[in-house]
Amino acid sequence: MNPRLQLALTILCAVALILFWVTGTVGFGIASVVFGSVFALQTAWESLRAKEIDVNVLMVLAAAGAVWLGHYGEAAVLLFLFSLSNTLEGFTLGKTKRAIEALIKLRPDQATRVVDGKDEKVALEDIHEGELIRVAPFDQIPLDGVVETNQSHIDASSMTGESVPVSVGPGDGVVGGTQNLEGMILVRVSSTSGNSTLDRIIKLVQEAQENESSGEKISTWFGQRYTFFVIGAFLLSLIIRILIGQKWDEAIHASLTLLVALSPCALVISTPATTLSALAWSARNGVLCRGGESIELAGQVDTLVVDKTGTLTAGRPELVEICACSHLPSEDTVCEDADSCWHGEDHWTDSAIEILRLAAGAEQYSQHPLAQAIVRAAEHKGLVIPEATHTEVVPGHGVKATIEDREVKIGQAKFFPQLPDGFKFHADELRQKGLTVALLQVGNHYAALGMSDQIRPQSIDAIKDVRTKGIREVHLFTGDNHETAAVIAKQAGVDDFIAQMSPEDKEHNIAAFADQGKKVMMVGDGVNDAPALARAHVGVAMGGLGSDVALEASDIVLMDDRLEKIPQIIALGRKTGAIIKTNLIFATGVMAVLSIGSIIVDAVAPQYRNLLLPFAVVGHEGSTVLVILNGLRMLNGPGKS
Repeated sequence: MNPRLQLALTILCAVALILFWVTGTVGFGIASVVFGSVFALQTAWESLRAKEIDVNVLMVLAAAGAVWLGHYGEAAVLLFLFSLSNTLEGFTLGKTKRAIEALIKLRPDQATRVVDGKDEKVALEDIHEGELIRVAPFDQIPLDGVVETNQSHIDASSMTGESVPVSVGPGDGVVGGTQNLEGMILVRVSSTSGNSTLDRIIKLVQEAQENESSGEKISTWFGQRYTFFVIGAFLLSLIIRILIGQKWDEAIHASLTLLVALSPCALVISTPATTLSALAWSARNGVLCRGGESIELAGQVDTLVVDKTGTLTAGRPELVEICACSHLPSEDTVCEDADSCWHGEDHWTDSAIEILRLAAGAEQYSQHPLAQAIVRAAEHKGLVIPEATHTEVVPGHGVKATIEDREVKIGQAKFFPQLPDGFKFHADELRQKGLTVALLQVGNHYAALGMSDQIRPQSIDAIKDVRTKGIREVHLFTGDNHETAAVIAKQAGVDDFIAQMSPEDKEHNIAAFADQGKKVMMVGDGVNDAPALARAHVGVAMGGLGSDVALEASDIVLMDDRLEKIPQIIALGRKTGAIIKTNLIFATGVMAVLSIGSIIVDAVAPQYRNLLLPFAVVGHEGSTVLVILNGLRMLNGPGKS
């Protein structure tokens, strides 16, 4: 039913009910029942068509029984509160749907394709990977791509929640759905319509809305089976009362009271009302969850594991030193010769230039932050980067490439079984400075490239903050060397660290934590951390824009690189769990009080029997409304409600 029509009928039901109470006119009571029954009958019919007997059917039966007995007021109150609770539930669900609609609106229908210097307007579906598109100032960027020419600032607030525009220029990636603010830019398309980041996000949000959490599944399962128990209790009560000689009207009235009191409306809605509200807040704030269960699990974690590069650190390392050992093809140099090294100054040695050229050739298509740092340095120097005729990636170790008929290896120390002792000394010197070191080998000749990646200032605050949210341990996992990991770990304030880890090592250690009974949240970049993200109790991928693996391997994806959202996610999960628990206890308590109370009053004080049905109606449906309103507090997120 249209939400506006449902709201209008609920209001009309309430107005007619008030007039019935004020005037005592039966016509207003009947009108209130009619307005309130439209939605109730529709939901009950849908349940019956699906061959289900649920709370919707119970409410219609209870209202029909009250009308049959002439209790129009009780029937109207029951239907009004039932309609109101469903209107509130629809409002909660609508928040998530509107989040999806807002994302869809970010995607334009057309783009300006540039062919042979000429512009042409074409549908997004007709644009292929590798084609060039022009994006004018203040236009939405239609598809993912890489800036070819010009500089601009990009507003990604609609997707990430980050209000500060991001500066972009040639070589920088941009994401479809974000807005170009200043200059005209040419973008080389990297993903087609249907495969873009925005499309994947929309799909993820839709899945989150459809996927039930474990709590919701239990509530649904319980509600469907419990309904038969309620109907059985109603029939048993009716039969017993008739057999003991109670009047028909009194027996029906008392049995209807029991049916209403035992109905599990509040119990069934307690979890989805809360998780849907939490999902709506998450979507608005650049936090994408696979479903309500992801949020619930985030509230259970007691151990945090973080990756280093791109998580604790800025993820944009810069090449600051190069040191050669023996000789490379361009000239003879030795480790002890100061001229063989470059320390970030303007003057480049021939050896350093040749090292950088070959390293960039091997790494130019890698997405690893260290590889990109090498390529950026080569481009900044104006070098012509050679093409590798063959490239082999060894996960967790490095890259082996053939460049100009020479084998070039670049990666971590464990990628090189035998290193010259003199060269090890120079590489260790770089590590002791806190630099991340990539080693390069061409034949029998070696070089070390030192890169610096600064810790994010927000990381230190985030680590402190998670401890206030109940996290007992914080660990750093990294593939980097021990010395660099030690420097970053000390700055960040983590409990301990493990260095030189492969993706498999990270996954095995996460599994070991789980075997110890720890509930681990793993935070990584979603690419080389994918096995660990999948193994963790909750996997959180940083910077989900453009990362396929992040969306596939993780339970939660941050649309930006703000580690300070991790404490918010944990707090959101804790608050969601607390509200669900409160709702379940409250709903169960109300059911127990109403059902047991009605039986006791009926037996001990029969003169008050006529008050039992309206009391049960108000108590039952009122508790449902209160449970939904309590769940709606999650629309405010983990902060104050």
